[in-house]
Amino acid sequence: MSNRYDTVVVGAGLGGCSAAAHLAALGHQVLLVERYTAIGGSSHVFRRQGRWEFDCGVHYVGDCGPGGQVPTLLRGLGLDDRIEWLPLERSGFDTIVAPGAEVRVPVGWDTFERNLLDTFPEDRRGLRRVVSVLRRLGESLDRGSDPGSVTAFGRAVARAGRAAPFALAPYVSLLVAAGLRPRTMLAMSVQNGTQAATPTTLSTLGHAAFLENYVGRGAYYPRGGGQMLAAGFAEVIRSHGGEIRTGTGVDRILVENRQVTGVRLESGETVRASTVVSAMDVLRTFRELIGPEHLPAATRARVRSWTMSQPLINGFFGVDLDLSAAPNTNHFVIPEWDDLTSLTALKRLGDRLIGGRGHTDGPAWAREFARSQPMFVQSSSRRDPSNRRAAPAQHATIEVQTIAPADPALWGFDGADVRSGGYRNDPRYREIKKIVLDGMLERMERAYPGSSGRVRLAELGTPATQERFVGNTAGAPFGLAPSPTQTGPMRPGPATPIRGLYLAGTSTPWGPATEGSMVSGLQAAAAITGRDLLAEVRAGAVLADRSLMSAWPDDFDPLAAGRGPATRQTASNSVDPSPSASSVDRTSPV
Repeated sequence: MSNRYDTVVVGAGLGGCSAAAHLAALGHQVLLVERYTAIGGSSHVFRRQGRWEFDCGVHYVGDCGPGGQVPTLLRGLGLDDRIEWLPLERSGFDTIVAPGAEVRVPVGWDTFERNLLDTFPEDRRGLRRVVSVLRRLGESLDRGSDPGSVTAFGRAVARAGRAAPFALAPYVSLLVAAGLRPRTMLAMSVQNGTQAATPTTLSTLGHAAFLENYVGRGAYYPRGGGQMLAAGFAEVIRSHGGEIRTGTGVDRILVENRQVTGVRLESGETVRASTVVSAMDVLRTFRELIGPEHLPAATRARVRSWTMSQPLINGFFGVDLDLSAAPNTNHFVIPEWDDLTSLTALKRLGDRLIGGRGHTDGPAWAREFARSQPMFVQSSSRRDPSNRRAAPAQHATIEVQTIAPADPALWGFDGADVRSGGYRNDPRYREIKKIVLDGMLERMERAYPGSSGRVRLAELGTPATQERFVGNTAGAPFGLAPSPTQTGPMRPGPATPIRGLYLAGTSTPWGPATEGSMVSGLQAAAAITGRDLLAEVRAGAVLADRSLMSAWPDDFDPLAAGRGPATRQTASNSVDPSPSASSVDRTSPV
């Protein structure tokens, strides 16, 4: 292994993978380092008992039809023939389930509006206004290019016409201005959790962009699971002379006279490079890897002002149930309307969708959370029945996800060393996890009747899990919160005040989730090379050399392809493997 490169990319989520792949394709000598045992970040998969495979973060992706943004980016790297996109149901890729109400969220704005009006006829006028504003804002924004430029972003908002004043207002303000009843507001807000936000923290433009991606352009899932994306990037990197090291943490980004000179690994090894792309947690990048002493005063102040997104917690269930005939849809389950019966309850709406506010006792919080928290339920094995790694025949995997408070005291590991994993066996932590898992089982039962009694494996990933494995501050999976003051060009761009240091990932202007991460990597490579790579790729350019890439066999294993040689770490900084499997009665200590 060399210790000198053109570029070191720190963090192998989809943003880091995308940046490394684009740079390698353009002839840069690239090293991609990842502290976990496989690349992919929040998009990676994990396996249990040799029978189950779970997607951590890729549940569905928007705009993956012909000419869509994600397939276009993959074509630019010569990967379009390796990643196949499976569509979810066009008549309802999402289904919002609540007591006495069910809304199917389809592809097509007109049908979406009609379904809402049929379910909430008492709010017809207000719903028409809300949908009109969201549609105008969503259709006005080119998510690949507009967020990175103040000028382009301003023009995009202006194109929305009369909807423009709501763009950078909290989404809840649009719901209030439209005069919607609180129950309708809650149903119109549960999808905000997919961005680790609530209607009181998410910008209206953020929700509009989400809906345009799916309602406007369709919902898809990659055949073979989310790990296929990272495996594709790995193929480009290695075939073009790049290197990937997993199990390799970075202790410091080295800076001299505000110029990057390389990185120091946790093993003590120094790797020299004139360019470093940090695709890891943005706060840790500046506070720990760089250090405030190297930052201009204005940058230090800006870093102090940033707020992170809410943590997402994930329940993973292997069930002895055939879901092949079930609708290919996601479920957003609202267990009860509770006291959202008047506008005086609106102040609680944001807190309601996070949980935990006002509590100091972990089990008490968890019981209320398990009783009333709306949750997202989906089955990756239903998305792709051909993926036999996902579940045994006549069985299925089901994932349940929701936003949650980050407060360690509520989770029972206050004061614990999260990185070491020692908190996992704390009786309080395990008790709280069991309570939360029981609530997830109830939501799962509503989405897939009969499933809760046929669970063969169950695990819960908490904010501590996210922080330990991915290195996210307080378990925030999507970096900076997508709030009105942290939307588009108000987020940190790829270039930084330190020469040679660039950023990629979900905290950049392109925002959270699969598409935002992938675009951020391309834009980091564009900033480094001084080329408009997005325009080149959209014009048909293929940056990678397909002839260099190996053929994938029929039994191709994307997880194996995402592992690289590990750097020996010091004992105190070693990265633990994923936790062992467990039954529903004995939850895994993750």
